[in-house]
Formats: sequence, C-alpha cells, structure tokens
Amino acid sequence: MKYSVVTGLLFFVSLTYVGAQQPVADTVNLKAFEVTGKAPSVVSRAASPVQRMEAGVLKELPGTSAAEALRHFAGVTIKDYGGLGGLKTMVVRSMGANHTGIFVDGVPLSDAASGQIDLGKIPLENLETIELSVGQVSPLCQSARAQASASVVEFFSQAPDFSDTKLQLRAGLKTGSFGVINPFASAGFKLSSRTLAGVTADYNHTRGDYPFVLKNGNLPDTTLRRTNAEMESVNLVFRTETRYSDSSKLKVRLSYYASKRGLPGAVIYYNPYSVQRLNNNDFYGNVQYQVQRRKLKLLTNLNFSDSRLHYRDPAYLNNSGGLDNQYNQQEYYASQALSWSPGRIFSMGAAGDIVVNGLQTDLYQTGNPLRYSGMGSLSLRAKTRRTEATAILLATAVNESAPGKDKNWNTAVTPSLSVVTRLGSAPLIRLRTMYKNSFRMPTFHDLYYNHIGNVNLKPEYVHQLNAGLIFSGETAHITLDVMADIFLNRVKDKIVAVPTQNLFVWSMRNLGKADTKGLDLQAGIKYRLHHEGAVSLNLNYTHQQALDMSTPGSATYRQQIPYIPFQTFSGMLSMGFRKLSFTCNMLYNSHRYTQGENIAANFLPSWWVTDVSASWQQPYKSHFIILKAEVINLLNTQYEVIKGFPMNGRGFYITFSYKY
Repeated sequence: MKYSVVTGLLFFVSLTYVGAQQPVADTVNLKAFEVTGKAPSVVSRAASPVQRMEAGVLKELPGTSAAEALRHFAGVTIKDYGGLGGLKTMVVRSMGANHTGIFVDGVPLSDAASGQIDLGKIPLENLETIELSVGQVSPLCQSARAQASASVVEFFSQAPDFSDTKLQLRAGLKTGSFGVINPFASAGFKLSSRTLAGVTADYNHTRGDYPFVLKNGNLPDTTLRRTNAEMESVNLVFRTETRYSDSSKLKVRLSYYASKRGLPGAVIYYNPYSVQRLNNNDFYGNVQYQVQRRKLKLLTNLNFSDSRLHYRDPAYLNNSGGLDNQYNQQEYYASQALSWSPGRIFSMGAAGDIVVNGLQTDLYQTGNPLRYSGMGSLSLRAKTRRTEATAILLATAVNESAPGKDKNWNTAVTPSLSVVTRLGSAPLIRLRTMYKNSFRMPTFHDLYYNHIGNVNLKPEYVHQLNAGLIFSGETAHITLDVMADIFLNRVKDKIVAVPTQNLFVWSMRNLGKADTKGLDLQAGIKYRLHHEGAVSLNLNYTHQQALDMSTPGSATYRQQIPYIPFQTFSGMLSMGFRKLSFTCNMLYNSHRYTQGENIAANFLPSWWVTDVSASWQQPYKSHFIILKAEVINLLNTQYEVIKGFPMNGRGFYITFSYKY
C-alpha cells in the first residue's frame, strides 16, 4: 500500500513540474513508430523435437479422427486395424504405443489394462492444435506424468472468441461413402465478464462395408466385401473457464464417449467372417487451476475417469458358448506443478503426481488389481541469448496389489537433459541435443491376463538420444523451415510374448532388447500471395532401423521389429486464394514384416495413398458458410497396415458447416 502511495505522489509531482515549464524553442518532435517482429515458434526453438499442426491445416485434412492428422507427423506409425471403424493406435520412433502419453486439453487419457489409447475416439472437428513432443515437454510448469512419458501428444480444443459477441454457434454435417453420417455441433457462451462456457457434440456412424481385393500368391485376385465393420459413436464435451482478478484461471472439463462397433476380424483363407462386438462407455472429469504471478506459476489438476469396455464373440469355441468379457476401469489423479523464474538466466520447476488405477474383470489370474503410482520431478533451466539448457530429474514409485498376490514396489529415478544453441540469426540456425531416460510399467494384461500374464515382469526402460539442426528463414513473401534429427533409442527389459509349453501356450517375458537408429527430416515452405492467399508445402521423411537385439544367434536377432516400416513419407500441398482452398496429401509406408523373422512369408508390401480436398467459405456479417469436398484414397490403392485387415479404397465425402 505504501509503495502505491509513494508512486502516486511522485507521478503527481512530475506532472506539476512538467506543467510549470515553459516551452523550449529547440524541442524536436519525433513521430511515433512501431517495431514488429515474429517470435520464434516452440517448434523452431525447442531443445527436443516438437511437431505442431494448427487449426488452419487441421480443417483441410480429410478424415474424422485425430489418427488422420497424426499419420502426417515424422516418426509416427499408425496401426490401423481395419479402416473406418477399426481401432487406431500410434507408435513414435518404434517405442510402442505404451510409451506415448495422450492428453486432451490437459486431461491425460489412460488405459491401465492394455496401455493403448484408441485415437479413433478423438474427433478431428473442433481441434485447435495438435502437438507432439519427443523426449521433454517444453513448459517447466508441467505435470510429472507428462514428463515421465517417452513422447507426449497434446490435443487442444478451439477456444471461442467473444470479443464481438456473447454467443458462438457452429453446426455441420459430413456424409459420403460407406454410409458415413457425421453431424457435429458446438456452442460457446459468455456467461459473465469472467466466465465462459462451451459444449460440443459429435455423432459418427458408418457401415464400413467396403469392397477390397484379396491377393493370394499366384492365384487369381478375389474381390470380397468387409463385414461386421459398422460403428456408431457419440462424443460429448462440456467446458467452463473462469478468470479471476489476480490473473488465475479455473477450468472444468467433462467428457463422455460411447460407441458400439463390430470388429472386422482378420481375413484368413478367404474368410472375412466376424461377429465380434465391442462397446465402450468412457467418462472423464477434470478440474484445472492455473496461477501466474510475475515470476511464479502454479498448475493444479484433479482428474477422475471411469471406462467400461464390453467385448463379445459368440463364435469363439469354448464351453461357455463364446466370449463375453467386461472391463471396468477407474482412475483418480491429482497433480501439482510449479515453476519459478528468479532472474533472467535461471528458472526452475517442480511437480508431484499421485495416480490410482483400479480394474474389475473376471479374466485375470489374481482377481482385481489396484495400482498406486507416485511421481515427483525437479527441473532446472538456464537460458542465455544463444543457449538454453534444461535438466529434469524424475522419481517414480509404484505399489501394486491384487488378491492372492503380495504387494510389490517398483521404483525408478530417470534423468533427462536437453540443450539448444543458436548458431546464426539471419537466417535462424539452431543446434539441439537431447538425452532422456524413461520407463513404463507392465500393463494389467501383461501381468494378470489368464494363461499368458506374468506377475514377475519388470518395467521397460528406454534410453533416448537425439541430435538435430533447425533452419528457419523468412523474406517478404516466403517462409522456409527445415529440421533434421538423428536419433537412437535403446529399450531394456522389453516385454514380449513368447511360447512356453507349446506354440499354443504363450506367456509374457522380459526377454527383449531393441535398438532403433533413425533419421527424421522435416521441411516446410510457404509463399504468401499478398493478402489474397498463400501456397504451402510440408514434407516429412523418416528412416529407421528398429532391430531386435534380444538373443544372439536366434532367428529374430538383428531383424526389424514387426510392423515397423523402414521408411515413411508424408507430403501436404495446400493452396488458398480468397474464399477457396485446395489440399493434396500423400502418404507412403515402405515394406514391413509381420513377424520377428524377416522372411518372405512375413513380408508386407509398401503402399502409397493420396487424398485430396477442396473447401469454400462464404462470410456474411457474423455468419460463415463452409462447404468442403474430399476424396480419400484417390487412386483406390489396395493395401494393409496390419496383415489380414484390408483398408478401405476410394471414398467421397462432403461437409457442410455453419458458424455464427
């Protein structure tokens, strides 16, 4: 209070003094001028590899789920089990889906049973940004859970703009081939000067009954039709945000996802028959509180999730007349993170997380397991005009219990270090290096699933090394960004399934070691056509050698890991002029092997897929009408991502949306 009074007195005295002065004859009046500049993006200044896709690109992409966007990122392999309604998981730099953390608006998605998140649950509509971080996440004020993952994918929803209105509405419908019907709607409300609210709804239906060509050696090609591939899903999200006078924010997010789908089984010996059914009901709740006061930042997260999965297979041959399995999962999660910047050079952070996972099912050897996880991290960052270095030390303790099993503890201390330094300013050239040590616990399926689970499994440890060069230049009309990274991943105590008594009885074991060496190349160029439009081209290329180093002398030793392509490529050409825009996407996966032995019998051929889309937008006062047409798999390529699961061919779609 006293400082405010002193400041006010000094200000009053200064005004009085200035007003008492006589004009000076030789006073020079200078015209005001403004200096503008573009701050480097997190992608071009991060010490660890970061890839980002903004709303302008996302809205032009064909497809309905987040998997369609992520497959354009360097180093990402999407495992797609059967096209339109099939499950979709991702692998980053050959490390397995379990090593990638998935966050939606700061809410972590998890599956303690399998460790894999179906990306088909996340609709592409209404997303503002997708960001993939390999190794370290950039903000110091970050949950320990995000820092624990070998890579992190973050999805951010579009934030409504209430600068001119208190209400925003958007609604649309996408329809087309294979019985796709996808209506969506969202509404944003400005409840008060400090409180905002929004709700989104997305419904998706597809028959999924597409034709495909089955090739079987020298025999004639056979055309069959995919069956039992229909899907129906509903995705609802409710969000509120309240800003307080001290610059703090309180966010609440509630989401519900429900789906019913048929699982199109693998096509074996010309038989596409499948009657497997999968139902999901997932609920997530999150409360987030942020505080930023000068040099101090605080981030608090409280999460709860309840996931229910029901799997049925009436055709399974057993004494019960088929399979009828249910999994009920709950997770309770609390996180507190803070960062402090005492000066211009040094800043530090700390985070503590507590996670409780429970699962109820009748398919485990030991009954219903319960897992308690605690994570704590300390981070330190030093930043000068040219160089930035970040060190993080993470400690993890996991306690697990299950009926008939003694409680056990798993503890780990995992460090990481990253350094980025500027070699040149015009154009901008940066050199970055990164090392990260992380680990992942075995999933409940790995430990307890009937007949194959192994309660003595150890966690997988991963060592990541990365070195890269960033080049960024800009002229009046052209922006060029180029990034090149070489990486080495080493997995210790890799969890694999191996036969035990015979080829029909398998078990999980810590037998595996895997080494991955690779190269990521990214290039983006954008040419601006004054204020009329722009043309951009983005290219991503990955070459990786992911070798099984488990047992010297075995048939799989130094062989490529199953389903990891040697090369992947994606290209995206976008052209926008006034109200029109056009996008062409190309994807390439080189050959892979379906088993550990890299022999002809396990060979899966390479494939190219091309998608195109065009959109038109007509603004009128506060209203916008958008029409979008797209063709997926333009050349009707017949291909498989997973053997026995043929992907859909050419499809046509049209989307109409209205925005107020």
